[in-house]
Amino acid sequence: SFTDVDEMRAALKGYLESGIFTVGTYEGTAKAGVLLCGNLKKETMDEDGFGDMFEELPSVFHESALIERFHGFIKGWNIPRMNDDLKIAGWALNSEYFCSIMHELRDDMSYRAIVDELIEVPEAADTRDTEAVKRIATAYLQLLFPHVRSANDITAREFKRYCLDRARKMRDTIKYQLGLLDVEYRGKDIPSFSVRPDPEEVG
Repeated sequence: SFTDVDEMRAALKGYLESGIFTVGTYEGTAKAGVLLCGNLKKETMDEDGFGDMFEELPSVFHESALIERFHGFIKGWNIPRMNDDLKIAGWALNSEYFCSIMHELRDDMSYRAIVDELIEVPEAADTRDTEAVKRIATAYLQLLFPHVRSANDITAREFKRYCLDRARKMRDTIKYQLGLLDVEYRGKDIPSFSVRPDPEEVG
């Protein structure tokens, strides 16, 4: 257990940055991510990401250097409540089987290679912003376009709409929240990433 806030922050920052953790004298490496789930006040949700969404978290998370290491923010209030129209009848994938497929895809580096090929990164782009956007875009590519095996299997328009734009929005929220926590980040935007145009568009 951690009784010191700074010690807890250091442990989390180290793990989020490199995947290394220490327990006693043992040092190990893991591939699992860290996800924070919770409820926000209605007033905060009504501000749609422009209010301080981290004030209700424990004090350990009230530090920009730690929050910056989280790639993105999912606005849960935009996810529709479960209703009868969302229920399905007939054949479907077992959720445990689907999760197993997703875990297998984590080890397939070809999706990240495709993202690296498709996303054009501007000069002097912030490294953490770039890595965050690319990782989230890779996850969307795996989820929505698992059949894609090369950059030519998806159009620039599809990739931008379903992968890059969504990744940017998730990172944008983190960047804005950083500005509320620390004046160093105030007013700063994430880099202007773009998508490599389709060959026929270039020609």
